[in-house]
Amino acid sequence: MPSLFLYVLQGPDRGRKFDFSAEDPVLLGRSSDMVPLSDPTVSRRHARLQWDDSSWVLTDDGGANGVFVNGVRITQATKLKGGDQIRLGTTLLVFGAPAREVSLVESDQTSARTEGGRSDSSILSTVSSSDDSVVLAAPEPSQMAMANFRVLLQISTAIASVFDQDQLLNKVMDLVFEQLHADRGFIGLLDRSTGQVTPVVVRYRNEGEVGKIAVSQTIIRHVLERNEGVLSSNAMTDQRFKKGKSVHNLVIRSAVCVPIKGREENLGVLHIDSSVANYSYTPDQLRLLTAIGQQTGLAIEVARLHQELLQQERLAATGQTVASLSHSIKNILQGIRGGADVVQLGMDANNLDQVRTGWTILQRNLDKVQTLTMNMLAYSKPRQPHLELINVPFVLHECLELIAPQAADKKITLLKEINKNQPPVPADPDGLHQAVLNLLHNALEAVESGRGVITVTSDVDPVQQQAVIEVQDNGVGISPANLQRMFEPFYSTKGQRGTGLGLAVTKKIIQEHGGRISATSRLGGGTTFRLTVPLHNHHLGDAGKTVVGA
Repeated sequence: MPSLFLYVLQGPDRGRKFDFSAEDPVLLGRSSDMVPLSDPTVSRRHARLQWDDSSWVLTDDGGANGVFVNGVRITQATKLKGGDQIRLGTTLLVFGAPAREVSLVESDQTSARTEGGRSDSSILSTVSSSDDSVVLAAPEPSQMAMANFRVLLQISTAIASVFDQDQLLNKVMDLVFEQLHADRGFIGLLDRSTGQVTPVVVRYRNEGEVGKIAVSQTIIRHVLERNEGVLSSNAMTDQRFKKGKSVHNLVIRSAVCVPIKGREENLGVLHIDSSVANYSYTPDQLRLLTAIGQQTGLAIEVARLHQELLQQERLAATGQTVASLSHSIKNILQGIRGGADVVQLGMDANNLDQVRTGWTILQRNLDKVQTLTMNMLAYSKPRQPHLELINVPFVLHECLELIAPQAADKKITLLKEINKNQPPVPADPDGLHQAVLNLLHNALEAVESGRGVITVTSDVDPVQQQAVIEVQDNGVGISPANLQRMFEPFYSTKGQRGTGLGLAVTKKIIQEHGGRISATSRLGGGTTFRLTVPLHNHHLGDAGKTVVGA
């Protein structure tokens, strides 16, 4: 007598099983005595199962919503095999066979095999199914189309602005898990040198399953070689067909594996699976995940191109840095050599005045070496400013004293309008000193000998709660085009006299203090640089109780 096994995967009767022997036809529907279904979308007499010599045959018995086997509506009597799924209305049943007719073993992570040499994972929707195949029927088409559209829109929006490959792949997996109810999944990228797929993102919904993903290499090879996504199933145990065994032993896994495809080649695979008892994938979801794989492949290529572009920009910036610094160092060394020659000539002639002249040249170029070195360190090294309460007038007077000899040599007038009663400011004394000194050196280079005037002002803005420092000169001014690039590193309008680092370093230092720097200028009307530093900083802590320069 032929045996029959049916298990309800989805619908109002989910979890029910029908396991019996029958010689007469078996009715499926709400009026059935042997397989009664409570689903209101199922007709009273929906479908019929009948034994035909060697197998069970399913026919549509006039069901209003049709009868689907493995996602395809049947129009004539259809022979069933173990693992086939039958959809009647919203009810989904899996069809089984006697345990003695099924021989399956669990696959490992490196090979897919069963007794008799058959693959334990069958590819569905693209190739003929094996005995343990499960094809999953699709829900109502228009609802699925709208849902898929929303998922693709979310995926496109999420990955459009991600240019780091690891972040990109993790974001894709997050969205896939959220939308497709996966239990487990991984994204593997193809290693061209070995031809192997290496998992780079692995995800589990249940942490207790970590390390237990089993994937058929046959499926992966098929996906990569044929460039098509596949829907497959894997009957991990045959205990579902044994009488008296709990249905909780049913471990059929529904899996989808799709290629991650770039413009010209496959880059890897995206694989997810879920227990059929928990969630069943459909051919529509196969198409959805295939589209996600295509978008992911293009996004990976964009991310890789972005990284290549960044690397090229870094190399170009490195070359520009080396060229600019080499040029500046060469000019300074020429000045040092010239000063040394003058000193040597003075010593040979026993001319002390000539020695003093040569020494002045040497000292000026040594100061340039120190300034360049300090600017290089300040610009290249990220640092958190060591904040102390600073007496700003004291720092400004120090800076003015340092440039006073150079100003005197060029007959440049130094003016100051400094509020001596302004409150202390939380700042890094060395950093603020370097920032102001860079502006003063910049002003010295900008004004004309004999008629230049540099004015330094300092006060407090009580409304904005910030200290304001301004360095103004009456030099030739700066054109609007050059003014926009003033704070770019290694950009200089001074020719051989500038390194292009001073203003960039000043901007960096002031921004580290939470302040701002700005410049206003007009050709023939001089230039004004304005620094602002907050009067309060929550990072000051106990270190700021003593006022530096008080």
